[in-house]
Amino acid sequence: MHPYNLVLAAIICAATDSATLTAQTPPAPRPVPSFDANVLRSVDSIAEAEFRKDSLGSITIGVVSGPDLVWTKSYGYVDRAKQRRATPQTVYRVASITKQVTAIMLMQLADKRVVSLSDPASLHFPEIKQVRGAADIAIDRVPTLLQLATMNSGLTRNATGGTRGPLEGWIQRLTAAMPSVEFRAEPGTLYGYSNVGYAMLGAALSRAAGESYVDYVRRHILVPLGMRSTDFALTSSMREALAVGVDYDVLVKDTLNYEDAARSHIDGPGWGVPAGELYSTVGDMAKLISFQLGFGPDSVLSQAAIARRNAVPLTSVLGLPFGYGLGVQVSRWGDTTGVGHSANTSGYTAQTLYDLGRNCGVIVLRSAGGGHADASLLAGLAYRKLRSVIPAK
Repeated sequence: MHPYNLVLAAIICAATDSATLTAQTPPAPRPVPSFDANVLRSVDSIAEAEFRKDSLGSITIGVVSGPDLVWTKSYGYVDRAKQRRATPQTVYRVASITKQVTAIMLMQLADKRVVSLSDPASLHFPEIKQVRGAADIAIDRVPTLLQLATMNSGLTRNATGGTRGPLEGWIQRLTAAMPSVEFRAEPGTLYGYSNVGYAMLGAALSRAAGESYVDYVRRHILVPLGMRSTDFALTSSMREALAVGVDYDVLVKDTLNYEDAARSHIDGPGWGVPAGELYSTVGDMAKLISFQLGFGPDSVLSQAAIARRNAVPLTSVLGLPFGYGLGVQVSRWGDTTGVGHSANTSGYTAQTLYDLGRNCGVIVLRSAGGGHADASLLAGLAYRKLRSVIPAK
């Protein structure tokens, strides 16, 4: 054989062997932290102390490491009147954490080229043209789906008024509320948290997908992630495990309001389903965090798509105390970037907080609003304890 052909054959053989080896060798497992009993006892003490500040409702806290919920504990009562204690199976409303799910839907549809992140919202949700001030901007170009998703749309925080009703009628209620919404800034020029913007995003994605938002999320996100105790409507088993929500009335000292939370379960959602209407448990929230950390399954979103999501520039303000990405709030302290979302609705507050560098996170679910305890503060304190024993990546 000619010497050139011998070299070529050797190269082909080596390449074939390398490809075979790559195909047969699974990728190295990603490092995940382990927490010893002393660290977890410290987290327990932090959570217990925070709950005892007012002992309202209940708190369930969880620690996630990589793909697993490695520790969880509950404090207080699901129903104080019936002396039923909270457990890790207790169901809470997780409100604005729903935005993370809506952002996953956006990335799925973008990955399949059903939509583009740069699509104007009016392409899929022309009702946005009814928003006050729409005539003063190029509504055929902005706000884009990405601007809605990163809180950079210029829209006000909420629509005013609006009714509640059956789950399937939320888009009609959103459409009816459009004239009460306005552009407070040119899209792309100002960070501004907007629940109504996320509702429009969910409506636009539903239209583009040709499937109701609720059905899509159930089929393409909740079921594949194994989130069996998470939904927009309470199943019979979820209702039995639901924590009774309570609000501490700051205007009338020592007055507790159970009525608003109870009525919200009965009356149904308003216009903001994609912005904040999910119910869930600590176990299911752990599955969501594990997915957000990149531990799969890839059938929900490929690793390449997750990388593209994580590379989207954050919307922030001068001083960079925090930012908003695709469905996530981002805070920075020291060598840590905390990612997650807070939640606040009638009778319930919550916080997820995780670190893409350390592959771990904290979940706090609380069946109370107001008072002296604070879900977000607790999550931050607990996470600082965890990160103190993990070297930065």
